[in-house]
Amino acid sequence: MSMKNFSMPEQVSPTLELDELERLKHSLEQNVSKEMAEAVMTELPLAINSTPKMRAEWVEKLSDVLEKRFDERTVKNIRQGCYCNENGKLEDIANSLRQLYLSLDQNLFRFVETMNANGAGWFIRDNQIYTKMFICQCPMLEAAENSNSLTWCHCTAGYNKKFFEIVFERSVDAEIVQSIRQGFDFCLLRITFQ
Repeated sequence: MSMKNFSMPEQVSPTLELDELERLKHSLEQNVSKEMAEAVMTELPLAINSTPKMRAEWVEKLSDVLEKRFDERTVKNIRQGCYCNENGKLEDIANSLRQLYLSLDQNLFRFVETMNANGAGWFIRDNQIYTKMFICQCPMLEAAENSNSLTWCHCTAGYNKKFFEIVFERSVDAEIVQSIRQGFDFCLLRITFQ
């Protein structure tokens, strides 16, 4: 497997595993039930200060459990609810891009053009924005193998949904078209205005 697009975190949060488990439990409770959340959490413990290999194995087991127990829409909803906000960085960056968008008279084409001038690699097709991510920064995937499953990566769609709803101050849908984890050179997300 080529590791060129996986970014090794400079420092893994000491609460990484606890945070991951808490987000998963909350999302399972919101999207399925408290009982199912308890069942999954009991079945799939994740050790604190686990190694990158242990985290990658846990991701595989979790993805497998979700895919076997729930339909595709439910799996997406569960994982989209698991995004991290990087201790407020999500809101900070989204708010600064909101200001940029406003300064460009809320012109979507100028906004994307400005982002691309800074290396973003975004484009608009059929009034949808497609965004690229050239590096996977998920510390849970640091030692992961490639996988055709997008289950784990749906959290990125949840992150982008929240992000672009702040930028545009309106509801959007976010969907992963392709992922670095699948072996592609970049992740591609589609943002659709509701």
